[in-house]
Amino acid sequence: MSVALEVAAHEVAALQVEDLRVRYGRLPAVDGVSLRVEPGQVTALIGETSSGKSSLALAAARLLPRAAAVTGTVLIAGRDLTALPAREFRRQRAGMVGYIAQDAMAALNPVLPVGRQIAELFGVHRGMSRAAADEQAVRELARVRIDRPGAVARAYPHQLSGGMRQRVMIAMAMALSPPLLIADEPTTALDVSTQAEILSLVRDLQAGTGSGILWITHDMGVVAELADWVAVMYAGRIVEQGPAAGVFGHPVHPYTEGLLRTRRDLRAGRPGTPLYQIEGSPPTPSADRRGCAFAPRCPRRTVTCTERRPELVTVKASHESGWLAACHHPAQQGAGS
Repeated sequence: MSVALEVAAHEVAALQVEDLRVRYGRLPAVDGVSLRVEPGQVTALIGETSSGKSSLALAAARLLPRAAAVTGTVLIAGRDLTALPAREFRRQRAGMVGYIAQDAMAALNPVLPVGRQIAELFGVHRGMSRAAADEQAVRELARVRIDRPGAVARAYPHQLSGGMRQRVMIAMAMALSPPLLIADEPTTALDVSTQAEILSLVRDLQAGTGSGILWITHDMGVVAELADWVAVMYAGRIVEQGPAAGVFGHPVHPYTEGLLRTRRDLRAGRPGTPLYQIEGSPPTPSADRRGCAFAPRCPRRTVTCTERRPELVTVKASHESGWLAACHHPAQQGAGS
């Protein structure tokens, strides 16, 4: 069932993805995903490495290589930008979707001062003069809580710390106040204190712009701190999604349970006791997709799980609109308990 039909839509979604599929040659990376990000909210997309999270994000922003085959619908603020010719989409992209990559050093131009890189956005998209755009770039750096923004604007990426470079990326992504911000594991390489500062900064900026945020991560602590809504991805599919508080309190899918148990052990496990691990490994993209992809690792698996793929359906005990799970044997404590 379509997520769009499950979630009550009081306003146009910042991002609405319907039946998105991404393939690299014959290998599936995203397998029929539907997802909605509301304005003013953070949707966290979580899952292990190679679950398809980044492919989904790159497809939404039309940043995948040409060799990737993409089908499905992607609407940003109600507009199907994927239907636009490539040149027209590039002209409009910065004003519609901001993208924060994990590796800011690789994403920034190494031979341009960071202020000039931000200023170019205002020159191209707002028609500002060079002097006016440079002044606006300094204001944007100040907005992301960079001390001495004028000096930093003249610096090159290699002269800045990892946390500073990530703030520059955030400034660039939010400069034109796009309705959608996609953050692909942007705090993974940062220390804990810097990570906390970045999370606080993003929340404050969002409050001022009303942007919807798709935050991709495998860090459950970040999800607990930031997210309003959670979508759990495994082997290219969404296996559970719902309100963050509900999913954290009463996960329905066994994979979600496993991810949360690993976090609990890290936070409250006894010294000397081995940390919990989900047994086995995620399937490779070329693996047989018959049945439930999580079945080989699942403690609740039955013959049905290996023979028939579960559909993403409403969690019946939930009072939360849009809480969905794809499991033949979901946990019975669902949100109603």
